[in-house]
Parts: sequence; structure tokens; C-alpha cells
Amino acid sequence: MLKRLLISVCLFVSAFANAQTHVFIIGDSTTENWGPNWYPCMGWGAVFQHFFDNSKVVVDNRGVGGTTTKSYYNEHWSEVIADINSGDYLFISFGANDSNTYATWCTTTDEFIDYLGIFCSAAREKGATPVLLSTVNQNSWSAQGFLKDSYGAHPKAMCQAAEKYDTPFFDLYNFGYNLSVEQGEEYNTFYRHNNYKPGEYENYIDGKEDNVHLQETGATDYARYIVEEIEKSSDERLKVLAEATTPRYDVTFEADDDSLVSSISRSATFPEGINVTLKSYGVDENNKCFWINSSGDVVSQNNLYVYVMQNHDEHFTAVYNDSSVWNKTSDNFKVLADRIVFMDNEIHTVSIYTFSGNEVTSASTQYNYSFNLGAGAYILTIDENKSTKIVIK
Repeated sequence: MLKRLLISVCLFVSAFANAQTHVFIIGDSTTENWGPNWYPCMGWGAVFQHFFDNSKVVVDNRGVGGTTTKSYYNEHWSEVIADINSGDYLFISFGANDSNTYATWCTTTDEFIDYLGIFCSAAREKGATPVLLSTVNQNSWSAQGFLKDSYGAHPKAMCQAAEKYDTPFFDLYNFGYNLSVEQGEEYNTFYRHNNYKPGEYENYIDGKEDNVHLQETGATDYARYIVEEIEKSSDERLKVLAEATTPRYDVTFEADDDSLVSSISRSATFPEGINVTLKSYGVDENNKCFWINSSGDVVSQNNLYVYVMQNHDEHFTAVYNDSSVWNKTSDNFKVLADRIVFMDNEIHTVSIYTFSGNEVTSASTQYNYSFNLGAGAYILTIDENKSTKIVIK
């Protein structure tokens, strides 16, 4: 009996695994995972799984930095094609290195199209569906503030290959170019590409300048675009993927005083489980901000904060204007201008911090707590998880 039960379980697990569609991604550094030592630098393939129900679709990202179609075919392709099965998808995105005439494995546009044809034909022979995606644009601006073209004729050649080989096509290049122009140079530099100011991330404590690769927000922009195009497509070959996408929720960002803001995170939709970056720069770098959520809770005392997306809409405000007074009321306490009043007859821990994170005072209290602070703005924390801003004038 036990043996028959084990066989049944194995058959069930096998059937479940076979029911999953695998999406293989091949490409260069703009698609690859990179890894924790490089965070938040990553390719769009690193976040692609979040947009799909992983019981239906499994993303297998085989992107390798520095590759061209020619080098990938010679050094990595045999391992990938061996793993592809009928019903799978092969997403192909190259062009950044192919167009570099100084690279050993660079390709002309004709060679580029030919190698893409090899990938497409081999995938179809295995019963899989090839999908072509143009490379992402660089973050390169003229002195006059205009975004420059990048990678020569190779982005257009990818479109030509899609027509020649009759494959679904997603134009990442034009999407990224248009979004870059729409959001402007500062946003594209410090929110989408691999550029960081000193101290923003542990992996780049001295800052970073890299206008070729993506950071997590930029990678998410491209992954979201691909999924949105899949969902809108009438191409029956993409139906399996369109029916396996996960819900996405609205996250909106605003500042309490637009006149003090140079740039701020772009409102968009996000699937549950993906990282969402809250970031804002003031017109005066000495004018620090903090973030509050829709409930009025302080979620960060810094201008940069990353959290994991939950299964509901969210709204965040970057607070710059220290003249604001926040009177926060909850079920068990009320924050007034000079004291906090508790209404549940329980003992709570009250701590007060400066905006730089230094503790000013901390105490246990049951009914009320008077601030007795000098003039200024502070962060009040109750029981370590409920925070609000207080201003003493």
C-alpha cells in the first residue's frame, strides 16, 4: 500500500512539474542575474519571475555578461538547447556587445540576424517558441540635454530578424529610450541605470558611474513592459504566458512640497514579492526627507528605502517640509503638538530620534508622555514599529 502511495505521489509531482512552462532567457549583462554582491545592479531577467505564477511558468535566466550572439552560440548555447522542451519559450536579447566593433566576438548586422536565426530554428525543432527582444538603450546625454542613440543598427536589426523568422518581438530599445526622455536625465541616471551616489548602497559605498547596465528599478521597468505587451498581444503563441501573469498593484509616490524636490520614484504597478525602491532627491542635498505611508507611519528616515511589495495598493509621501505638523491618531494613542496620550491603559515604550537616527530620549509610559524637547523636527517611535513626525516650535 505504501509503495503504491509513493508511486502515486511521484506521478503527481512529475505531472505538476511537466505542467510548468519554462521561459529560457539568453542574452548579455542587460538580462543576467548578476547576484547579491552587485546589488542593486541586475538585468531584467533577474526580476522576470515575479510577474508570473511560478506554479505555471518558471523563468530560467541564462543571460551571460559580455556575450554576443556569436560568443553565446560558441560558448553557452549547447547547454541551453539541451534543456529546452516542447512547450517552452526562448527569450533572446542581444545587441549591446554585438555592435561593439572592438569586441572579439562582435557581429555585423547580417551575422547578427543569422545567429538569431540559428537560435530560433533550434528552439522550434524542440517544440519551443522563440521570442526576440531588442537590447536596452544606454544612458548617454548630449551637452544640450538630448538622449543619444546607442548600439548602432543592431536594435533595428533585431526587429528585422523578428520579421524574417516570424517571431513575437518586444522593442525594449524604443521603450527604454522613450521612458528615458520622458523621465529626464537625473531619473534615468540614478533610478534606472547603474549609477549611485556615495553611501546609497553597501556594495557601492563610494558611489558608482555606469550608464550601460541597469539597477533594480530599471530592470523592473523592462520586465513590466514585456509582461504588459504579452497581456495585450493577440498572438496565440503568447497565450500561455498571458494567462499565467500575476496580479499587480498600484504604488504611487508624491512629495509634500514639490518645490523642494529634484526627482522622485515613478508611480507604477508591481507584483507581490518584488522589491520596490522609494527614492527622492531634494533640490538642496542638505534638505533631507523621510518617507511616510498612506497610514501616516514613518517607514524610513532616509531618502532611499527598499521594501518588498505586498498584495495591495500603496501610497508613499516624501516629506521635505519641516514646517508640517503631523497629528497622528490610532486606536490606542493620539499625538498632540507637545505630548502623546495613550487611551488603552497599557504600558508603551516611547522613543524620540533626530532625523539622522540619533536617539534623544526613550521611556516607558502608560497614560501620557510630554516631549519637553527643544525646537526642531523629530521622529517619534512607539513600541518600535509605529512612527510619526513631530515638530516642536
